[in-house]
Amino acid sequence: MAFEDDRPLTSLQSVILTTGPFVFLWSTLRGYVARNGPFRFARPVTRLNSQLYALFSLALAYLILNDVLHFQDLQQVVKSSDLAYIYHLSKFYEYIDVFNLVAAGTPINPHMAFHHITTPFLTHFRVLNASDWQLFAFLNCFHHFWMYAYFGGVTAFRPILRVTGWVQLIAGIGMDVYYFASHGQGAPEARNRAIGIMILTRYAMLYYDEIKTANGGKVDGAGQKGEKAD
Repeated sequence: MAFEDDRPLTSLQSVILTTGPFVFLWSTLRGYVARNGPFRFARPVTRLNSQLYALFSLALAYLILNDVLHFQDLQQVVKSSDLAYIYHLSKFYEYIDVFNLVAAGTPINPHMAFHHITTPFLTHFRVLNASDWQLFAFLNCFHHFWMYAYFGGVTAFRPILRVTGWVQLIAGIGMDVYYFASHGQGAPEARNRAIGIMILTRYAMLYYDEIKTANGGKVDGAGQKGEKAD
C-alpha cells in the first residue's frame, strides 16, 4: 500500500515540516507556564480530550478490524486507504496531549517526548507506505482506548495498560522481523520495515525505563513509610 494522491501530510517532507512548529509551540508554552504558572482549565480540558479520544480510538479500532474481517460491508462508506489516512492524521492530533499536559504544568517524560515527535514518521512508513498495516494499527488503537479511558477517569483500566502496551510493541516489531524473514532484505518495503523496527525498539526501551522509574518510586515511597513495596 502506498499513497499516490496529494492528501495533506502524506509526504515525508510534510511530516518533517510539522516537527518544527510542534517543538516551537511546545517550548513556548512550557516557557510561559514556567513564568506564569499552569492554566486553570488545562486539567479538565485534558480529561475531556482523553475521554473523547478513547471513544475515537475504539471506533477506529473496530473499523480497522472490520476492514480485515468484514463484520459489516462498509467499503462504500470508508475505504482501506481512508482508514489508514485517518489513523495517520490521528498521530498529529496527539500533539494536543503534549500541549495539554504542559499547560497543566505536568512534566513530559522522555518516552512521551520521543513518542509524540516520531509517531507521525512511524505511521508514514509503516501504515501509509506498507502492506498488512491493519493489525499494527488495530493494536495501537486498542491500546489507546484503554489508555485514554484511564486518563479520562476510568482508573479500573490501569492494570491492563502494561499488557496492551507491550503487546502492541512486541507484535509490531515481530511483524516487521517476520517480513524480513519471509521477503528478504531486498524486498520493496525493507527500508520502511527497518525504520519501523528501529522506532518501535526505541519506544520499547523508553517504555521499560519509564516502568522501571515508576517502580523505583513506589519502592522509595514504601521504604520512607516503613511499608512493603508492591
